[in-house]
Amino acid sequence: MAKFTFNHFAALIIIGLFGLPAAAQVPPADNFGQAMSWYLKAAEAGNAKAQYLLARMLDTGARAAPDPAGAAKWYRAAALQGHSEAAFHMGEVYYRGIGVARDFTEAANWYQRAARAGSGPAQFNLALMVERGQGVKRDAKLAADWYLRAANAGLVPAQLNLALMYAAGNGVTLDPVQAMMWLRTTEHMGAAPLANVKKGIAAKLSPEQAAEAEGAAADRYQFIRANMVKSKR
Repeated sequence: MAKFTFNHFAALIIIGLFGLPAAAQVPPADNFGQAMSWYLKAAEAGNAKAQYLLARMLDTGARAAPDPAGAAKWYRAAALQGHSEAAFHMGEVYYRGIGVARDFTEAANWYQRAARAGSGPAQFNLALMVERGQGVKRDAKLAADWYLRAANAGLVPAQLNLALMYAAGNGVTLDPVQAMMWLRTTEHMGAAPLANVKKGIAAKLSPEQAAEAEGAAADRYQFIRANMVKSKR
Protein backbone atom coordinates (compact mmCIF):
# COMPACT_ATOMS: atom_id res chain seq x y z
CA MET A 1 0.00 0.00 0.00
CA ALA A 2 1.30 3.47 -0.88
CA LYS A 3 2.44 5.60 2.06
CA PHE A 4 -0.20 8.06 3.27
CA THR A 5 1.83 11.29 3.06
CA PHE A 6 1.06 14.79 4.25
CA ASN A 7 0.79 15.90 0.60
CA HIS A 8 -1.83 13.20 0.12
CA PHE A 9 -3.71 14.45 3.18
CA ALA A 10 -3.57 18.08 2.03
CA ALA A 11 -4.85 17.08 -1.40
CA LEU A 12 -7.80 15.27 0.17
CA ILE A 13 -8.85 18.47 1.92
CA ILE A 14 -8.52 20.46 -1.30
CA ILE A 15 -10.60 18.07 -3.43
CA GLY A 16 -13.25 17.78 -0.74
CA LEU A 17 -12.90 14.17 0.36
CA PHE A 18 -14.63 15.16 3.57
CA GLY A 19 -17.92 15.26 1.71
CA LEU A 20 -17.76 11.47 1.32
CA PRO A 21 -19.37 9.04 3.77
CA ALA A 22 -17.47 8.73 7.04
CA ALA A 23 -16.34 5.17 6.28
CA ALA A 24 -14.49 6.43 3.20
CA GLN A 25 -12.75 9.15 5.21
CA VAL A 26 -11.03 6.93 7.79
CA PRO A 27 -7.31 6.55 6.98
CA PRO A 28 -5.83 3.06 6.42
CA ALA A 29 -4.98 1.22 9.64
CA ASP A 30 -1.23 1.19 8.98
CA ASN A 31 -1.19 4.99 8.60
CA PHE A 32 -3.92 5.83 11.08
CA GLY A 33 -1.76 7.28 13.87
CA GLN A 34 0.17 9.51 11.48
CA ALA A 35 -2.98 10.61 9.67
CA MET A 36 -4.72 11.44 12.94
CA SER A 37 -1.85 13.72 13.90
CA TRP A 38 -2.31 15.53 10.57
CA TYR A 39 -6.05 15.81 11.06
CA LEU A 40 -5.33 17.31 14.47
CA LYS A 41 -2.83 19.79 13.01
CA ALA A 42 -5.29 20.85 10.32
CA ALA A 43 -8.07 21.14 12.89
CA GLU A 44 -5.92 23.23 15.20
CA ALA A 45 -5.02 25.43 12.22
CA GLY A 46 -8.74 26.19 11.81
CA ASN A 47 -9.79 23.91 8.94
CA ALA A 48 -13.50 23.32 9.59
CA LYS A 49 -13.66 20.18 7.45
CA ALA A 50 -10.74 18.65 9.33
CA GLN A 51 -12.34 19.64 12.64
CA TYR A 52 -15.57 17.92 11.64
CA LEU A 53 -13.85 14.77 10.39
CA LEU A 54 -11.71 14.57 13.52
CA ALA A 55 -14.86 14.94 15.62
CA ARG A 56 -16.57 12.13 13.70
CA MET A 57 -13.66 9.76 14.23
CA LEU A 58 -13.50 10.60 17.93
CA ASP A 59 -17.27 10.25 18.21
CA THR A 60 -17.57 6.91 16.44
CA GLY A 61 -14.32 5.43 17.75
CA ALA A 62 -12.94 4.74 14.28
CA ARG A 63 -9.90 2.49 14.87
CA ALA A 64 -9.67 3.74 18.49
CA ALA A 65 -11.77 4.09 21.64
CA PRO A 66 -14.49 6.77 21.38
CA ASP A 67 -13.72 10.15 22.96
CA PRO A 68 -17.09 11.93 23.45
CA ALA A 69 -15.59 15.02 25.08
CA GLY A 70 -12.99 15.38 22.34
CA ALA A 71 -15.66 14.90 19.69
CA ALA A 72 -17.82 17.62 21.26
CA LYS A 73 -14.85 20.00 21.31
CA TRP A 74 -14.20 19.64 17.58
CA TYR A 75 -17.86 19.56 16.56
CA ARG A 76 -18.21 22.90 18.33
CA ALA A 77 -15.13 24.35 16.61
CA ALA A 78 -16.41 23.35 13.17
CA ALA A 79 -19.98 24.43 13.92
CA LEU A 80 -18.85 27.88 15.00
CA GLN A 81 -17.32 28.24 11.54
CA GLY A 82 -20.66 27.47 9.91
CA HIS A 83 -20.31 23.72 9.31
CA SER A 84 -23.97 22.65 9.35
CA GLU A 85 -23.35 18.92 9.91
CA ALA A 86 -21.17 19.76 12.90
CA ALA A 87 -23.95 22.00 14.25
CA PHE A 88 -26.40 19.11 13.88
CA HIS A 89 -24.08 16.81 15.82
CA MET A 90 -23.67 19.45 18.53
CA GLY A 91 -27.44 19.32 18.87
CA GLU A 92 -27.20 15.54 19.22
CA VAL A 93 -24.38 15.85 21.77
CA TYR A 94 -26.41 18.16 24.01
CA TYR A 95 -29.70 16.34 23.51
CA ARG A 96 -28.21 13.02 24.56
CA GLY A 97 -25.68 14.39 27.04
CA ILE A 98 -22.72 12.60 25.46
CA GLY A 99 -19.40 14.28 26.23
CA VAL A 100 -21.21 17.26 27.77
CA ALA A 101 -23.91 17.81 30.38
CA ARG A 102 -27.36 17.18 28.90
CA ASP A 103 -28.97 20.51 28.01
CA PHE A 104 -32.15 20.75 25.92
CA THR A 105 -31.82 24.51 25.48
CA GLU A 106 -28.34 24.13 24.01
CA ALA A 107 -29.53 21.22 21.88
CA ALA A 108 -32.35 23.32 20.43
CA ASN A 109 -29.98 26.21 19.72
CA TRP A 110 -27.56 23.99 17.79
CA TYR A 111 -30.33 22.18 15.94
CA GLN A 112 -31.69 25.57 14.94
CA ARG A 113 -28.34 26.63 13.51
CA ALA A 114 -28.18 23.49 11.41
CA ALA A 115 -31.87 23.67 10.50
CA ARG A 116 -31.52 27.22 9.19
CA ALA A 117 -28.59 26.03 7.08
CA GLY A 118 -30.87 23.45 5.46
CA SER A 119 -30.21 20.25 7.44
CA GLY A 120 -33.30 18.06 7.15
CA PRO A 121 -32.48 15.92 10.21
CA ALA A 122 -31.90 19.09 12.26
CA GLN A 123 -35.20 20.54 11.04
CA PHE A 124 -37.00 17.37 12.13
CA ASN A 125 -35.32 17.19 15.53
CA LEU A 126 -35.99 20.88 16.15
CA ALA A 127 -39.65 20.37 15.20
CA LEU A 128 -39.90 17.55 17.73
CA MET A 129 -38.41 19.71 20.47
CA VAL A 130 -40.68 22.65 19.64
CA GLU A 131 -43.75 20.40 19.55
CA ARG A 132 -42.83 18.91 22.95
CA GLY A 133 -41.58 22.13 24.50
CA GLN A 134 -38.12 20.70 25.17
CA GLY A 135 -35.62 23.50 25.74
CA VAL A 136 -37.90 25.95 23.93
CA LYS A 137 -41.42 27.30 24.28
CA ARG A 138 -44.00 24.78 23.11
CA ASP A 139 -45.42 25.95 19.78
CA ALA A 140 -47.37 23.55 17.57
CA LYS A 141 -47.58 26.01 14.67
CA LEU A 142 -43.82 26.55 14.61
CA ALA A 143 -43.30 22.81 14.93
CA ALA A 144 -45.48 22.28 11.85
CA ASP A 145 -43.39 24.82 9.93
CA TRP A 146 -40.17 22.91 10.74
CA TYR A 147 -41.81 19.57 10.00
CA LEU A 148 -42.77 20.94 6.59
CA ARG A 149 -39.18 21.88 5.80
CA ALA A 150 -37.95 18.47 6.90
CA ALA A 151 -40.76 16.75 4.99
CA ASN A 152 -39.82 18.56 1.79
CA ALA A 153 -36.22 17.45 2.38
CA GLY A 154 -37.42 13.85 2.20
CA LEU A 155 -37.71 12.84 5.87
CA VAL A 156 -40.56 10.36 6.12
CA PRO A 157 -41.09 10.79 9.90
CA ALA A 158 -41.67 14.51 9.31
CA GLN A 159 -44.17 13.72 6.56
CA LEU A 160 -46.01 11.34 8.87
CA ASN A 161 -46.10 13.87 11.70
CA LEU A 162 -47.54 16.47 9.34
CA ALA A 163 -50.23 13.99 8.29
CA LEU A 164 -51.17 13.47 11.93
CA MET A 165 -51.15 17.21 12.64
CA TYR A 166 -53.50 17.92 9.72
CA ALA A 167 -55.73 15.02 10.78
CA ALA A 168 -56.04 16.48 14.30
CA GLY A 169 -55.83 20.20 13.50
CA ASN A 170 -52.78 20.47 15.73
CA GLY A 171 -50.72 23.56 14.83
CA VAL A 172 -52.42 23.69 11.42
CA THR A 173 -55.96 24.02 10.14
CA LEU A 174 -57.84 20.72 10.32
CA ASP A 175 -57.62 19.37 6.77
CA PRO A 176 -58.18 15.67 5.96
CA VAL A 177 -57.13 16.23 2.33
CA GLN A 178 -53.72 17.49 3.44
CA ALA A 179 -53.54 14.69 6.00
CA MET A 180 -54.15 12.05 3.32
CA MET A 181 -51.78 13.79 0.92
CA TRP A 182 -48.91 13.57 3.41
CA LEU A 183 -49.80 10.02 4.40
CA ARG A 184 -49.79 8.92 0.76
CA THR A 185 -46.52 10.80 0.25
CA THR A 186 -44.90 8.62 2.91
CA GLU A 187 -46.04 5.58 0.97
CA HIS A 188 -44.58 6.98 -2.26
CA MET A 189 -41.34 7.37 -0.31
CA GLY A 190 -41.41 3.67 0.52
CA ALA A 191 -42.89 3.71 4.02
CA ALA A 192 -45.22 0.93 5.09
CA PRO A 193 -48.89 1.96 4.98
CA LEU A 194 -50.49 2.84 8.32
CA ALA A 195 -53.78 1.08 7.69
CA ASN A 196 -55.73 2.28 10.73
CA VAL A 197 -54.64 5.91 10.37
CA LYS A 198 -55.31 5.84 6.65
CA LYS A 199 -58.76 4.31 7.17
CA GLY A 200 -59.71 6.98 9.70
CA ILE A 201 -58.67 9.83 7.41
CA ALA A 202 -60.24 8.24 4.32
CA ALA A 203 -63.60 8.06 6.10
CA LYS A 204 -63.66 11.87 6.20
CA LEU A 205 -63.04 12.32 2.46
CA SER A 206 -65.46 12.49 -0.43
CA PRO A 207 -64.42 10.65 -3.62
CA GLU A 208 -63.42 14.01 -5.11
CA GLN A 209 -61.30 14.89 -2.09
CA ALA A 210 -59.65 11.46 -2.13
CA ALA A 211 -58.71 11.98 -5.78
CA GLU A 212 -57.40 15.46 -4.96
CA ALA A 213 -55.23 14.06 -2.17
CA GLU A 214 -53.90 11.31 -4.42
CA GLY A 215 -52.91 13.76 -7.15
CA ALA A 216 -51.35 16.15 -4.66
CA ALA A 217 -49.33 13.30 -3.12
CA ALA A 218 -47.92 12.31 -6.50
CA ASP A 219 -46.95 15.93 -7.18
CA ARG A 220 -45.43 16.35 -3.72
CA TYR A 221 -43.39 13.18 -4.15
CA GLN A 222 -41.92 14.47 -7.41
CA PHE A 223 -41.15 17.81 -5.76
CA ILE A 224 -39.38 16.09 -2.88
CA ARG A 225 -37.40 13.81 -5.17
CA ALA A 226 -36.22 16.86 -7.12
CA ASN A 227 -35.17 18.53 -3.85
CA MET A 228 -33.23 15.44 -2.82
CA VAL A 229 -31.39 15.33 -6.14
CA LYS A 230 -30.46 19.02 -5.83
CA SER A 231 -29.17 18.56 -2.29
CA LYS A 232 -26.72 15.87 -3.45
CA ARG A 233 -25.09 18.11 -6.06
